[in-house]
Amino acid sequence: PVYATLLAVATAGFPVAISKMVSEHLARGDVVAVRQTLRVAAWWLTAAGAAACFLLYGGAEVWAAWAGDVRAAAALRAIAPALLFVPLLSAWRGYFQGFQWMEPTAVSQVVEQAVRVVTILALAIWLVRSGAGEAAAAAGAAFGAVTGAAAGLLLLLYYAWMRHPHWPEATQARQWSATAIGRQLLYYALPISAGALVVPLMNNVDVVTVVNLLKHSGLQQTEATTQFGLLTGRAFKLMMLPTTLATGIGIAVMPAVSEAFTLGFRRLLDERVQLALRLTALVALPAAAGLALLALPLDMALFRDGAGTAAIQVMAVATAFASLQATSAAVLQGAGWVYLPVLNLLAGSGLKLLGNLCLVPAWGIRGAAAATAASYGLAALLNLRAIQHRLGGLGLMWLVRPALATLAMSGFVFALERQWQMWGGPSQARWQVAAAVCVMVAAGAVLYGLAAVAAGALTQRDLQAIPRVGPRLAVWCARWGLLRM
Repeated sequence: PVYATLLAVATAGFPVAISKMVSEHLARGDVVAVRQTLRVAAWWLTAAGAAACFLLYGGAEVWAAWAGDVRAAAALRAIAPALLFVPLLSAWRGYFQGFQWMEPTAVSQVVEQAVRVVTILALAIWLVRSGAGEAAAAAGAAFGAVTGAAAGLLLLLYYAWMRHPHWPEATQARQWSATAIGRQLLYYALPISAGALVVPLMNNVDVVTVVNLLKHSGLQQTEATTQFGLLTGRAFKLMMLPTTLATGIGIAVMPAVSEAFTLGFRRLLDERVQLALRLTALVALPAAAGLALLALPLDMALFRDGAGTAAIQVMAVATAFASLQATSAAVLQGAGWVYLPVLNLLAGSGLKLLGNLCLVPAWGIRGAAAATAASYGLAALLNLRAIQHRLGGLGLMWLVRPALATLAMSGFVFALERQWQMWGGPSQARWQVAAAVCVMVAAGAVLYGLAAVAAGALTQRDLQAIPRVGPRLAVWCARWGLLRM
């Protein structure tokens, strides 16, 4: 969370601002402004990243002490150099997203995380086996952010050099100064940055309060740190997996919404907003339900035991709210209301702090998870209310149809999980539990897909857009009369 906070400060909302500005300038045919936007942003982000790296590396002991465990200083120093690469990496991603070309972002993220995971495993295993200690192993794992970011940046530079999209025909020849571009970037970046900063600040509420509140409730340092690890290392990480998909939808929809809003195409704007929210609900609702229902076998398969099950079940509720908050914030900011989602998220952060203070002493990490769910729920509801008030015509069918399909899937998955427990599932070997999880997830996904088609949550156009298998699925479902146009 400390690294994520400084990263949000260093990037200052520039990736999304770059995406929004590039899409607007492309819509007007102002090619000169597109190039200048990337150039100015790259210089600013490089300088900000270097400053954040210095702050994190030089103040590692202070940050670790604030978090309640001075042993984390080595890990903070190890992750600090990533701040030299990630801001520039983010600038290039925002630039390509402004072209509504998502492939570079997607491929670079996969490569970044693959290299990161390999580094984490290799260094952590080597340092543990060499007897360097847990703090050194944690530092080695943290260094994975550096190697991953470097690999992702190199790949984006390849895309920029070898596969850059064709420039549209210029219809404007306006000359932009670096100062004018910088002012426009800051106008968009500051509120987006504030929104990006609130999320890690919400996580830092847990960093500052949970361990200290648990110790105040009578737990020893080791047990309090272990409980905090269950919350952040298990429940929060599992929540972030489906939320990341929703964040991707938001990243893709912002330049699309900005383009329609800039050109004044109201019908196209409404269609893109509805599509973004419906796709988010299609992903977030079944993910939240599946995570809650399969919390025990997932916890055992991924983390060897079921110690984090209760926190995962509560945090699953936050999955749906966090996903809707991310997409709805992107819609509002793409349509020009750049500060409103920030204020709504700040309101959620206040609720998060209050919830932690009230619930953690009584419920432990489950209370922290419940406070997280409530905070994202408040922010999401405020965003959706703002969309309905300012854009109108939102309705509820984007939510009702996926909810019906999720309800059908939930009953089926619940029955499977109960049957697994009756067959002695918790006492099985870890590989057997993992195999059972794969079967239950796959069966639930198939049933959910059929239920979503039957409920009208998936249209023929949606299925046809799925690479490779989509057109065949669309033909099969149309043959059985399951699809709507």
